[in-house]
Amino acid sequence: MGHCGELLSVRNVSKGFGGTQALDDVSLSVRAGQVHTLIGENGAGKSTLIKILGGVHRADAGEILLEGEARRFPSPREAQAAGIIVIPQEMRIVPAATVAENVTLGAWPERRVFGMLPAIDHRRMREHAAAALARLDFQGRLDARMDELTFAERQLVVIARALSQKARLLILDEPTASLEHREAERLFGMIERLKAEGVGIIYVSHRLDEIVRLSDACTVLRDGRVVACCGRGEIDKEQLVRLMTGRDLEELHRPHDRVFGEAALGCRIDDESVADVPATLAVRTGEVLGLAGLLGSGTTEFLRRLFGADLPHPGDLAVAGRPAAHASPGHAIANGIGYVPGERRLALVMDLSVRDNIVLPNLRAFSRGWRMDEGAVDRLVAELMEVLDIRPRDPSRRVGDLSGGNQQKVIFARWLVGKVGVLLLDEPTQGIDVAAKARIHKLMHDFVAEGGAVIFTSSEIPEVMLMSDAVIALRKGQVVGSMRRGGDDYNERTLREALGG
Repeated sequence: MGHCGELLSVRNVSKGFGGTQALDDVSLSVRAGQVHTLIGENGAGKSTLIKILGGVHRADAGEILLEGEARRFPSPREAQAAGIIVIPQEMRIVPAATVAENVTLGAWPERRVFGMLPAIDHRRMREHAAAALARLDFQGRLDARMDELTFAERQLVVIARALSQKARLLILDEPTASLEHREAERLFGMIERLKAEGVGIIYVSHRLDEIVRLSDACTVLRDGRVVACCGRGEIDKEQLVRLMTGRDLEELHRPHDRVFGEAALGCRIDDESVADVPATLAVRTGEVLGLAGLLGSGTTEFLRRLFGADLPHPGDLAVAGRPAAHASPGHAIANGIGYVPGERRLALVMDLSVRDNIVLPNLRAFSRGWRMDEGAVDRLVAELMEVLDIRPRDPSRRVGDLSGGNQQKVIFARWLVGKVGVLLLDEPTQGIDVAAKARIHKLMHDFVAEGGAVIFTSSEIPEVMLMSDAVIALRKGQVVGSMRRGGDDYNERTLREALGG
């Protein structure tokens, strides 16, 4: 098979880790000026394939051709030198350095002082950075510090760095996971410009609307194997769900028919809510309360304050009808409140096992005098891994080696061990695939069906409307709207208007 204009050709690539086959005979191709999307459940093999292309892992079998020439990339540096640039979800930046310094990172132009001493040529650095950023319609200042920028602006800087390295193939891993609608639209416009310049793009996303919109070609992975490859015009969201999971996801469309109980948690949110909107929050047993807000709206900060992780603490806080004050997360846990942060790395000890992460906050419950009841721990962990479908079923597996969706389920398991009454969930389905998202939604439903209460945040308005029994809209830390399921105003349009997005 000739390369026939193919920029990249992956042929029959396989990769295993211990007893797990991460990739099994995977093939795909990308042409110059083409967006090739890559989708699949967490654990399907997407990350492993990206790391092989980026020089992090080495394939056990198969070959990679770049413009028809067989290549091996023993390190990320060699992949980058070949023009393959990976933009991961967790971007590599120097927060205290300027935009120009970050764009040219690793390739700062030099000049000679007094003809001898090497020094950074700041004028040429700014020229190089300005040229790369101009291709992306970047509007910020070259001398701004990176930690002063929004997530979307930082992303453009990292992509500009890739372009300054003469990227031929750009791999974008969940690039819109933390972007608002307007920022995502700007990113899509940038992708179109890069296509026109002949850059090949591998685009990884769990958002099926984006897949349908952007794909010139789409490869679907399941359990490490290619199950389908579709061209533009052949891609249908319902079909993609079936291909990724092997089943339909009816549980996403179940009606809400729960009976609510007593107040589980209540507090005052702020002192300056918008006119005629109550600035209080109350959630009852059996209820899911959604906090809706765009990035920077204050939803994350408010959940952290509820959990005692940030100051100031919410006013007039009450748990199960009794006054409470959460001066620390320890106080919140003692009051039966669990918290799942948006960044999983903040909740998990990545080098510890799945088993140890599950029991970590609950060690006292398994203490028998001076020793741990290891048998009780093993039995409970095995049961929870089965119930929550944590894969692989290996409690000794390092939790950092699990997919994002399975890491999220480990955090859920931790709070189920502790038998908390209220779960605070910050963007619980961000960055996980459609099937893992359905399982997290089911866990939320099951938790409240057993008498718990959930408060969760999401920047995805359809998810808020789907999951919530009531919704509070926040903008810049202030309540700007509230609605309850069944009311005439319970719809996406009303919520979007309140949020101004």
